[in-house]
Amino acid sequence: MPTVLIADDEVDHRELLTIALHRLGYDVVTAADSAGALARLAGGGIDAALIDVRMPGGSGIELCRQIRGSAETELLPIMVISADVHRHQIMTALHAGADDFLPKPFSRAELTTRMETLLRTRPSAAARSASAARAALLASRHALIEETPAVPYRHTA
Repeated sequence: MPTVLIADDEVDHRELLTIALHRLGYDVVTAADSAGALARLAGGGIDAALIDVRMPGGSGIELCRQIRGSAETELLPIMVISADVHRHQIMTALHAGADDFLPKPFSRAELTTRMETLLRTRPSAAARSASAARAALLASRHALIEETPAVPYRHTA
């Protein structure tokens, strides 16, 4: 079964998530902060990450950015978990690279469904590269259009 990293500074939350994920058949590794999570990820063998937003020494949002910024972990499926469910917080997490946002409190059924979806829709390196290439192509086309001087229209009768 897949191995899931849980990064949360609250011991009780880590334990509850660990129990729930073990019951679903997942292997679990935990970290109490961003530095510990990055150390666990550096060891390899992690298939997905559940990250709390508020942690000491660096937020879960910043951890998302670090994960996405590393070639070794850029494709790792990430679910951010938080009790802070303001639209701005959710959008910030998604813009930082999270694949999903799970608001606290949540049911075990919701966690199960979202974990299965997260792992099933994990992008391949080829798919992410193709997306990046499409984005670069669109950006270059936009830049070309912006740089092209406007030609006045002359009506001839």
